[in-house]
Formats: sequence, C-alpha cells, structure tokens
Amino acid sequence: MSTPPPSTDGLAARDLDRHLINRAGILVDSRTLDDLPVTRLSGASPVLLATGTPVPTGVPAPLLRLLMRAGSMAVPCALVAERLGLQLTGMLITQRVPNVWSASVSTAEQRERGANPYRAAAHALGLSVDSCLVITTNPAPPEAGASGARRVLLSRTGVLSRSATAVTGLNEYEHALAQLIALGHTYESAAKELGCSIARASNTMSRLMHRHGRSDRTRTIADLITTGLLDTTELRAALPDKLPGLPPRMLQVFTLLATHEVRTVARLVGINQDTIGSVITRAVTAVRARSRTHAVVMVLLLGRPDPAESGGAR
Repeated sequence: MSTPPPSTDGLAARDLDRHLINRAGILVDSRTLDDLPVTRLSGASPVLLATGTPVPTGVPAPLLRLLMRAGSMAVPCALVAERLGLQLTGMLITQRVPNVWSASVSTAEQRERGANPYRAAAHALGLSVDSCLVITTNPAPPEAGASGARRVLLSRTGVLSRSATAVTGLNEYEHALAQLIALGHTYESAAKELGCSIARASNTMSRLMHRHGRSDRTRTIADLITTGLLDTTELRAALPDKLPGLPPRMLQVFTLLATHEVRTVARLVGINQDTIGSVITRAVTAVRARSRTHAVVMVLLLGRPDPAESGGAR
C-alpha cells in the first residue's frame, strides 16, 4: 500500500487537535462542503476513515480531516445550511459526508425567528456557542462572527485558516446581560437575575459600549440588534404583539435614538434640548416601556406598522 503524501496545508494531526482542544462541538457552514475535493477521498466514507480503516491512498481535504478527527474524539458536529431538504441530502451523499452530523439547522428559518443560526446550532447540540469551533466560508458570513464563538476557521478550496479578524461576538454572560438591559432592566435588577454583582454588570456594559464606540446603553443595544450580535427570539417573545400607537414625532425620536445622541435627536426633530428629556419620558410611558432602551428596542423589533395594518411587524 502506498504511503500517503505529506500534508501541504500545515494541518498535521497535532494542528487538528490544537483546533479541537477545549472545543465541545463543531459548527460547519454547509457552503464549505462545496470546497471538498471529492476525488481525494479515495472512495472511503468519513466514518471508516475516522476509525482508521481503510487507510486512504490520498490525503483527504483539511476540512474533512478535521471532521474525521472530531469523530474519533467524539466531538459532535452540527451543520448550518441555508435550507434543509433533499438537495442538501444529495449534496452530502455526493461529498461522502452523510453520517458525521449530530444536528442540523436552517439559516433561513433561524433568521426568520431573529436568531443567530450558529448559536442555534450550538443549542441543538446542547452546548454553549462559546465552547464550539465554527468553520465557515471565506469571507465569513456576519452571523459567524456575531455568534459568540471564540474560534472561527475559514475554509476556501478546502484549506483551513484562522479568521484574520478578531471575533466580535458576545460571550454567554455578555449576551444574557445585553438581553436584560434591552428589556429595560437596571444594573441592579440585571445583576440579581444573573447572580452577579452590580459592579460586574455595570463594568461589562461599559466594555460593550467602548467596544462599539458608543457613549450610552441605548445605542449600544441597538447596535447589537441591528448587527445580529444579539439574538432577538427571546426579546420578541417578551414584547407586545404590536407597537402601541405613538404620535409621529415620538416615533421619530425613538427611531433616531437608536443611532444618535439625545442632543442630536433634539436638533433633528426640532425639540428644545431643555425639554427633549421630558418628551422621551412621556413617550416611554406611552409605549409602556421600562426604560428608554426598552422603548427603542420595541421600535426596532416591532417596526413602524402602517395604521391600516392590524398586526404590525413581527
């Protein structure tokens, strides 16, 4: 039997283990499978290759070798695909990787729910996303960086490399805190919910504000929502079915508060800076929100429904 040629991609067994160490699961973007060179699999299924028999006559693609290594280490894998169905199943059979997945998630369905597909895939494995390795395309879709995973590998033509940009997602604690603040909690009530000190909650939010270049919580939370860093499934469930009626100017104020400082909002809508605070307070009461941030989140997620529509945006 011929000896397998040496690896040219720099991912020897120890390199694969380095990627897998301390990782409880692997989340794979289905588009990366398009890069697998099928001809190099030597007719052997990943399950057989993972067990060491038969030995392939060629070196499998790096992504496949990583999946095989994960299988041998009992690290579960989840597939993240735009849509699940017969076409995907056929592609997996063609690529000869049909039996390595412990779970699968549809990106389209998760987006409709306002959820991050990679975070949903981790939950499908019963894991927290920050304990998982994400493997995605190059360039990576924004959900990968927004998932909160601490390690992201890029795959292009079967070659794996660590993401050149730092992952800017939220860890589990940051995500939980941001959700509570989005729902109008104070630092005190958020700390009580999370079982931590008020100082930790305040300092964590300050770091998030600094990370996003914002000077207030409201715009920081709005950024986390609009960039997909904060899953909105639980937020939507905690909001009313539709946005309570608001005068156009108050609605404009909340819309602008998502991206502008209060004094800028006052200038843009023609309200005296001395009275903008009271206008915001009355508007917060009108939508039955707990805070200014909560009210802005309601506007962002419930949309600006047309008066002729009864249900509003969900």
